Amino acid sequence: MRKLWVLIGINLKALLSALKMGSGKKAKATGMGAMILLGVLAVYIAGVYSFTFAMQLGSIGMLDYLIPMMAILGCLLSVVMTVQAASGFIFSGRDTDLLLSLPVSAFSVMLARITALYIENLAFIGLFMLTSGVAGAVNGLGGLGYYLSLFVGTLLLTFLATMVTMVLSFVAAFVTSRFPNHSVFSTVIYFAFLLLVMAGSFQISNVGGLLLTNKEKFDRILDGVLLPFGLLKKGLDGNIPALGLLIIVSVVPFLLLVWLFSSRYKQVLSALASRIVRNDYRLGALAARGQFSALFSREVKRYFGCSIYLFNTGFGAVLLLAGAIYGAVMHGKVEPYLQLMGGMKMVVPIAAIALGFIVATINTTCVSISLEGKTFWIIKEAPVQPRAFFGAKVLLNLLVAWPATIVSCLILGIAYGTAPWTVISLTAALLSLALLIALGGLCINLFFPRMDAPNDTIVVKQSASAFIGVFGGWVPLGVACLGYLPAGKVMDFEIYCLICTAVMVLASAGIWHWLKKSGVRRLSSI
Repeated sequence: MRKLWVLIGINLKALLSALKMGSGKKAKATGMGAMILLGVLAVYIAGVYSFTFAMQLGSIGMLDYLIPMMAILGCLLSVVMTVQAASGFIFSGRDTDLLLSLPVSAFSVMLARITALYIENLAFIGLFMLTSGVAGAVNGLGGLGYYLSLFVGTLLLTFLATMVTMVLSFVAAFVTSRFPNHSVFSTVIYFAFLLLVMAGSFQISNVGGLLLTNKEKFDRILDGVLLPFGLLKKGLDGNIPALGLLIIVSVVPFLLLVWLFSSRYKQVLSALASRIVRNDYRLGALAARGQFSALFSREVKRYFGCSIYLFNTGFGAVLLLAGAIYGAVMHGKVEPYLQLMGGMKMVVPIAAIALGFIVATINTTCVSISLEGKTFWIIKEAPVQPRAFFGAKVLLNLLVAWPATIVSCLILGIAYGTAPWTVISLTAALLSLALLIALGGLCINLFFPRMDAPNDTIVVKQSASAFIGVFGGWVPLGVACLGYLPAGKVMDFEIYCLICTAVMVLASAGIWHWLKKSGVRRLSSI
């Protein structure tokens, strides 16, 4: 038992080390900061949804469905947030061979890793359900037995979430190792899930009516496919045997799955690590290309070959196009509201803020240097001009941001009959914003590189440069918005857009000049 606890501690530190950046005290601080951010995210999401649901369900006398619904949402979010990291942690960890060579059973190794994953899931789900419980208490739910049942149910449902995460992480690891186009598959799954979440978000205001009209069907689902959550609901209603059954439903399958994987753990790891070697190579002529063209082609291949990179930095472009198409389709229904807001003269600045908010999230350069990882030395040793190296990364960012920006502005401008001068000036401002963000992202990554990350997911989702790059793009947008408050009283919106364009182009030129001088020195020091 002592060996098991030691293994759990080691694996938990390894799992949490993915959140750290730097070394020493800095690593501990950033790791703790990332954990706090994850907790804040859980509380925020649970707070928004639980209080909204509680208000609607309480008005129709169905408040007892609040906690089961929030438990479903919390477990689902926990799985989505941990499945990618779990795939690398459980089935391709660097220290797997070392752990399996120790005088401990494979079952203990697997159980320790899954327990570490369980603790991480419990941190998220626990805060999520605690916030949901507070929303229930504010709206009339309560009692010592009720909240004891909620506590026990949260512990048990985390086993279920961890089990699902383990299965999905195995599938992800299998697809990654076996299929050459696994990134396309992963990207399609990510986008499909996110679109599903967005579609569900639009139905939040109707959740009370939907549940009221489909109450019997929802009860059947809770007694069938979603049985653990149905047992939680019964346990919250005072049915103690239901909680006992929930223990069997959650813990027993969890232990069986751990035993199943542990009994074939070495074989599974060997199979996932294997590759099919092709022998049909043919001698042929290679096309010649310039240095910049080769670097840019390399950036494009990496971008579309890494699903987590594409998803996190390219979703803004998809959202721009989808939002523009949706806005054009809903033009007839939106028109009366636009008139109430004061017509297009008042609406266009608001639309500009919304479009700029999305454009600011398209930042591929803030992690592009970190993604070089262990192969960065090849670039440093090769006769590659830093100007071409930086330019290829900036051009990729513009390739993602500019076409989507231009098309979305044209669609919205045509659909709502906006003057061509207004569309042109707004488009120019947004394009200059995208250029500034692309160049600024390189600077951020030069100051906060993460070259030792165990996988690309850590770089894209959990590095300091990714966090600053995605949210830092809102700073110039915010400055422009604040500047329009006084400027809008003395000049037209179009003129202000052109002034912002000129300022951001000049700022971009200054950043590019810095990159060619000081940026090159920082690059060589990485």
